[in-house]
Amino acid sequence: MKKFLALLLALTMALALVACGGGNDSSDTATSGGDSESGFEPMTWKFACSATETSPWVDGAKEFARIVGEKTGGAITVQYYPADQLTAGSQTDGIQALMDGTTEISMHSNLIWSSFDQRFNVVSLPFLFDSVEEADAALDGAGGEALGEILENEYNVHLLGIAENGFRHITNSKRPIQSLADMNGLKIRVAGSQVLNRAYQLWGADYTNANWSEVFTALQTGTYDGQENPLPTADAASIQEVQNYLTYWTGAYDCLFFCMNADLYNSLSPELQAIVDEAGQEACTYERELNRGQDQEIMDKWADAGVEVSELSADAAAEFAEASAPVYDEFADELTPELIEAFTSVTQAE
Repeated sequence: MKKFLALLLALTMALALVACGGGNDSSDTATSGGDSESGFEPMTWKFACSATETSPWVDGAKEFARIVGEKTGGAITVQYYPADQLTAGSQTDGIQALMDGTTEISMHSNLIWSSFDQRFNVVSLPFLFDSVEEADAALDGAGGEALGEILENEYNVHLLGIAENGFRHITNSKRPIQSLADMNGLKIRVAGSQVLNRAYQLWGADYTNANWSEVFTALQTGTYDGQENPLPTADAASIQEVQNYLTYWTGAYDCLFFCMNADLYNSLSPELQAIVDEAGQEACTYERELNRGQDQEIMDKWADAGVEVSELSADAAAEFAEASAPVYDEFADELTPELIEAFTSVTQAE
């Protein structure tokens, strides 16, 4: 009987060890709280941007979400908040929310970022680029790398990639702008940038600043005569419904910084960091191509709707460029000679 009880006790202890996962063959297959199939913790990230939901900006974010979702087995999802809905339409507050971590990812223009740091204005110096190819060369090279270092070292964000808002074309309800004199006295809503403000002042406009979410109504009521923006952004906001004239030119360009809150990024595993970095680059490439492919289609649509479309001649462009040339010297200290050189060296080499 004693031998039988001892054998029974030994058998019971062995079964208990198996049930508790004891032994040397056990291993963890997922992180704490993670998805047991993909190995990634389920997370939902909020994306904010200034443009409307039908803009290439949001399409770029959706491409990012698609790629990350596929590579994480659906563990990561993204919620979209266009027109800076989370910050009552305030673009600067939208950026602050990213830095604070209230928003996980965002896409905002370098012009709005310039409210925090004048150096981001360098991208939008008047007539800096003659083509999108020149812009790509600068932003994918030393210029973009330098701006990325500023973002990451000083503003608690991680740069996923640089997308495009594009050349900022002028619309207005008063008259065609085909020469420098035509700009004189027009009340133009300009993005909140000291460099752009000064350029439009030198061009003779009566400029004003306002959040993008407020502009359509202000144009509709005649508070402003016009505005300046890339065509996909303007079209997504139906600006053609309240404007009569479009001038297509290369007077000013701006990019989009596609960023993630740095605290969040640094908390991710190296594997997930690599996924979001790759997805960010692919999404920005996708957004640039999408943005550029829409210009002619939009111009045709606007012309059919009664908007008078004109392209600035080479002589007129030279007149505008000469008038705004002082901006380079006036802002040299704020933008820093090194940053200006990083961008102008590319365009001068073209």
